[in-house]
Amino acid sequence: MTRITPVPGRAALLACLLAAGAGSALAADEPSSPYVTPQADVDVTYTIYPPHDTRQTMSQRMRWSASRMMQRVDPANATTYMITDYHAGTLTVVNADQKIRTVIPAPGAANVQMGQRAQGTWLRTGVSKVAGLPCALWQTQDTDQRPSEICYTDDGVMLEVIRDGKVMVEATSVNHTPQDAGVFEIPSGLKELRAAHP
Repeated sequence: MTRITPVPGRAALLACLLAAGAGSALAADEPSSPYVTPQADVDVTYTIYPPHDTRQTMSQRMRWSASRMMQRVDPANATTYMITDYHAGTLTVVNADQKIRTVIPAPGAANVQMGQRAQGTWLRTGVSKVAGLPCALWQTQDTDQRPSEICYTDDGVMLEVIRDGKVMVEATSVNHTPQDAGVFEIPSGLKELRAAHP
C-alpha cells in the first residue's frame, strides 16, 4: 500500500492498516468506532495471507510504544524493517544489509492519536476471538478504499483483517509487554535514499 521501492509488497501493510478507517451509530452506551492505536505497549506477530489462493504466507512482527507513539514492523526473513514515528510524522525504512534508509511521511499520521477513537465510517458487526483474545468486528474501508472487516481489542490492538470474506491478516501471538527504547532507534551511519514516487 505504501508505494516506495525498498519495501516488499506486503511489508508496509500493517503500517497502513494502523491508520485505516474512516463512525457510524450504535446504541448510545457503545462506542461508534474502535481505538485503532494501541493504548499500551504491545508486541504482536501476524500472519499475512496473499489476496489470491495460494499457500504462501508471510509473517510480520509489530511492536508498539504507547509513550513514544512509535511502531516497528519486521517482516520475517528480511533485513528490511520499518519504524514509524507518529510524533514526527515519519516512516523510516531501514535496510540493515545495505546500510541505507528511506524516510517518507507516515501514512495517516494525523489520524493516529492516543485516547481518541477512529474517525470516519465504522459499523460494529459482532465479536470474535483471535490469538486467544476477544475483539470486536468493525466494518470500514482500508487505505485502498476497499471494504474490510477489522477485529480490534478494546484497547486498540488489531487482531484480524478480513476482505471479501477472506482473512488477510491474523494475529498469532500478542504480548502486552513494555517496549525498550532501543527497539525504535534508527541505526547511525546509514546512507539516506530518496523514496521512489509513483
